[in-house]
Amino acid sequence: MATSTSVPSETSATQRLRTALNTQMAPPGDSRDERQGEWHERNQRLREARDRVQDLRTLLSGARNGDITPTELAGAIERLRDEVNHLLQALPGAEPVRRIVSLWMQVQAIPLVHDPYAALSVQEYLRQLGVLEVLCRKIVFQVALITIPERVNEWLRLARPGYYIPFHEVFADELPDFEERVQVLHYLAWAPRVLTGGLVNVELGLIYRYSSNPTHRYLTAVGVALAFLTASGLIVAACHLPLSDWPLQPTRIGTLLIGWAAVLVGVLVHIGISTTKQVQQQGGRPPIIAMEDALLWINARFGYILFKLLMALVGFFALAFTTGADKVTPFSMFLVGYGLDSVIEIFGVSLEQRAATRLGALKRRLALELMG
Repeated sequence: MATSTSVPSETSATQRLRTALNTQMAPPGDSRDERQGEWHERNQRLREARDRVQDLRTLLSGARNGDITPTELAGAIERLRDEVNHLLQALPGAEPVRRIVSLWMQVQAIPLVHDPYAALSVQEYLRQLGVLEVLCRKIVFQVALITIPERVNEWLRLARPGYYIPFHEVFADELPDFEERVQVLHYLAWAPRVLTGGLVNVELGLIYRYSSNPTHRYLTAVGVALAFLTASGLIVAACHLPLSDWPLQPTRIGTLLIGWAAVLVGVLVHIGISTTKQVQQQGGRPPIIAMEDALLWINARFGYILFKLLMALVGFFALAFTTGADKVTPFSMFLVGYGLDSVIEIFGVSLEQRAATRLGALKRRLALELMG
């Protein structure tokens, strides 16, 4: 009797959820067809529903391991089911929201959720636990597609141009599975207009902040060009220093400038090979190369570009002084640029790892901003 009386109420709730949905297609995080207040409330309710689903996943894991009895699990499922139903009622949204509600209706159709206190065989009990785990994982992923872009934009708003967000460290609690976080990063990279002031590097798991001011972006591009000219000018000036026994003579300017160009080529070749390795790790999918984003990348990585240029210049002068300007060859300078970029890449990885130590302070600041 308890089962027959609960079915109509659940069916009517399901119908209300269906009729409350806007099924218009939209990319992840798109809110063009929703008022800002509804969009923010929707994402907040989805995050709360995701927390309940994550709690349910924890309970399912405990039940499989024998840490939670079937009776304890039944009471928790009943409570979490009602809470999620309340959060998903009349929820506005587009296609991703419809998928979440559809998945949740599948969860409710499972006997272990529909009637948690019903007697089940051990084999059937374990089977339904496995099915619930799969559905809950899908719900968490679909919620991430909608809510994480908003959270990324909040982080970008707090960051200055040139900073980056270590995506995997920041959002590991919202989306525990690494492969699914990579998939979300791909979605963000494939739909760049979703983010405001951010560029995605899927391979490194980083989202770089660039300036929203076009003038600043053009100035950073000019700054990079001036930095290259200044480095070349330093080489020419070094050849005209009036010092005795100075190894860099004016007669060797042409050879040294060719060597300097070879150093830069070595850096570029190493970057190209690193990109090819990353493509192979992605299963052969080519990287997204949009020339319109060139200024954005220069602006976002302006400091890193200047650092690489400085290290290349240091390596150039080190080889020129140790071997002598008369023994400088394009090939030796090419090897200097290639090797230096490898060292810089390793140094950059260590910096990215240390960036995780800043997460606590930035998360607290973000929480205070949202509460205010």
